[in-house]
Amino acid sequence: MSTQIHETAIIDPAAKIGSGVAVGTYSIVEAGVEIGDECEIGPFCRIARGTSVGPRNRFESHCSIGAPPQDLKYDGEPTRLEIGEGNTFREFVTMHRGTAGGGGLTTIGDGSLFMAYTHVAHDCHVGSHTIFDNCGTLAGHVTVADHVTVGAFSAVHQFCRVGPYAVMGGYTVATQDVLPFMTTVGARPPKCYGPNSIGLKRKGFSAESMAALKSLWRILRDPKSTTTEAVDRIRQELGGQPEVDLVLEFISTSERGVIVR
Repeated sequence: MSTQIHETAIIDPAAKIGSGVAVGTYSIVEAGVEIGDECEIGPFCRIARGTSVGPRNRFESHCSIGAPPQDLKYDGEPTRLEIGEGNTFREFVTMHRGTAGGGGLTTIGDGSLFMAYTHVAHDCHVGSHTIFDNCGTLAGHVTVADHVTVGAFSAVHQFCRVGPYAVMGGYTVATQDVLPFMTTVGARPPKCYGPNSIGLKRKGFSAESMAALKSLWRILRDPKSTTTEAVDRIRQELGGQPEVDLVLEFISTSERGVIVR
């Protein structure tokens, strides 16, 4: 497959373009950018310096990828944005490279869908096989694990984490960590509604795993117990099961607290 560059596109000579890449009308690829094989860059996109893009990514149109971070402390230091393979970026998606104070790196995994107007800020780390609905927004230093769904117009506060297989419903504002496997919905305050049963079943989780997560949730949301007491009880009654242990580890390592009730 041959590389196709539209005559109006601007490709810096210092950019590295793989085989089978298509670059559309009026798009810009800056110096030092690396574009993997078989990527498709639609019209009016900007791929900024410090960005590396793996193979088979698609940028629909008007995407701003790897622009400088929106951080007043940033003073032009060389930082990076690294994108894996097989992702789709729809219209007007914005992703910023890192800051020196935050590790200097923003990362995106593989096989994710970022719908229109998604924003990923500096020093975020997004896993693989995620879905960001329209206008999903991450502040700086957010970590999103694999298989997460971020609902439309939802936002995650800086330094928060979203656990694997979590689902954030539309218009959710997460100012604390979002529990793995659970459905969390709401603006201020958001509320966790327990395991995402339909989604987990579709992803092949066993009946035993589902039952364990439901039992975990019943204990965790008991109004008679503090979160610490609930965690101790869960560890005693359900510990040793992989999904349960993952949730317990997630809670124990949280720096901002977790959204429960």
